[in-house]
Amino acid sequence: MRILVVIPHYFAASDEKSVNRSLRPSARQDRKVCLMRTLQTLQFTFGGERFSLNHMKAMAKRARKGHQLDILVATAGAAHLLDELPPVYRALFRHVQTPSQPQYLGFAAHAILADHAGKYDYYCYVEDDIGITDSCFFSKRRLFDAQFGPEALLQPQRFEVGGRTGLRKLYVDYAMRPGRTEPYQDIADRPRLRFDYAGDEITVQRSTYPSAGSFFLNAQQLEIWRKSANFLDGDVSYLSPLDSAATLSVMKTFRIYKPSLDSAWFFEVEHLSPRWISLMDGGKQL
Repeated sequence: MRILVVIPHYFAASDEKSVNRSLRPSARQDRKVCLMRTLQTLQFTFGGERFSLNHMKAMAKRARKGHQLDILVATAGAAHLLDELPPVYRALFRHVQTPSQPQYLGFAAHAILADHAGKYDYYCYVEDDIGITDSCFFSKRRLFDAQFGPEALLQPQRFEVGGRTGLRKLYVDYAMRPGRTEPYQDIADRPRLRFDYAGDEITVQRSTYPSAGSFFLNAQQLEIWRKSANFLDGDVSYLSPLDSAATLSVMKTFRIYKPSLDSAWFFEVEHLSPRWISLMDGGKQL
């Protein structure tokens, strides 16, 4: 399978009080580690070389390579941390330095995806703190896509781990006030779908909170999206420019589904920079 991932990445230490950690001087190391983990999980899960260890012969045998995985990291000029990454991580991606203003960097990433139309099976927008460790991730998407067509877009549930015990898991984009997304989508339109996966009944549903810090389009969906009026429309009216780039354009183009809570394990990504899970323990939201 041919997979293209574009990661918008920005860091400018300018405001310690900002909600956006990419602006906090004290978050420099956290943002660097998150980006490294994002690159690492993509490489280990989908690309790279694999080996098996033969203990009798004390040797490692090279296995078949993973998918064809190409990672592009898009930045707004020189406001980034890429030069601070270890060389082994810098070898995992190609840097695309754009002239974009920071608030529109996500749209520059959209344009980069579209520029590669016809070359890949899946086109992925992934924020720089999203981890994917499910090697069946795209196989599950192909199953969904084959059954429900290109107008239905399956988005993952995004989760955080941690909390007081360190062993809790929280799906952070599960529900929000319906009025936030009513201007952009009608969740009463075919609200629930069910299908079989290896003997389990999977339920997915229209979501009042379709965000996931990422989206994943197959080749047919990329064509639908790039030819729609929503592509590169510059609309940042959903929550914030960052949230709009990750969600709004595709929300206006496709019927977005997410796994229901009972099926959340089926299709999920990890938010590597936890922000909301402290609320479970009565802690202050970061």
